[in-house]
Amino acid sequence: MSMIKGFIMSLGMFSIIPVPKNSWNEKYMPMVIPNLPLVGILTGLIWYGLAHLLTKLGTPPLIESSIILITPFILTGFIHADGYMDVADALFSRRDIETKKKILKDSNVGAFAVAAITGLILLQFSAIYTILDAQKTLITIAFIPAVSRCAPGIAILTLKPIFDTGYAVTFKNNTKPRHTTFICILTAIILTAAWISLGTSALPLLAGIIMGLIATTYLYKQFKGMSGDLSGCIITISELTALLCMALI
Repeated sequence: MSMIKGFIMSLGMFSIIPVPKNSWNEKYMPMVIPNLPLVGILTGLIWYGLAHLLTKLGTPPLIESSIILITPFILTGFIHADGYMDVADALFSRRDIETKKKILKDSNVGAFAVAAITGLILLQFSAIYTILDAQKTLITIAFIPAVSRCAPGIAILTLKPIFDTGYAVTFKNNTKPRHTTFICILTAIILTAAWISLGTSALPLLAGIIMGLIATTYLYKQFKGMSGDLSGCIITISELTALLCMALI
């Protein structure tokens, strides 16, 4: 029951997918982060389903690429892209740690954020267009959102938060080792299922999760802690990496 409740709460928190009213219950908050990969699975299935439908309908490549590009952003309410932009503003300021933290909490959008999101969109669009042009299998994208959420989910549960408030602290409170074990097992199951289903086509997923771990380590050192914005940034970078690898392999 706690797993189901936690999944519904996680879905309501990190996506625009409708959930039952009055589904929020603080008792099950420790299960919100461990269920992040499951939210990713549902997001990925919708993403793949739409991409597959557009291909079957013979949608012009440029239009299809644009729709596939924007779909995961819309499904997540742009929450992870927002974190990516906040981190870009703070990181590229090249200021001391305390100033970076202040910039990270600032809701204003700076030049670095605009440049970073523009670069992200260009790279992601190019990757998707290349995948479609080469008529590569699209089923891999069904797994990308799940895999991208594994490393940041584990990091939120195990690493020190940057701030005393925020969702990293809120959802980490009252968690126990079993919650970290849960998401680690879930990660192993997802990767195993992907490898069995896709074979070597699962390699981009491995690249995505490795990049997620690298990004987690780097950002944790830069900010001396974890936060929701850092988590969103890691998810975004991991997904981009997987798409680029799909295009290049």
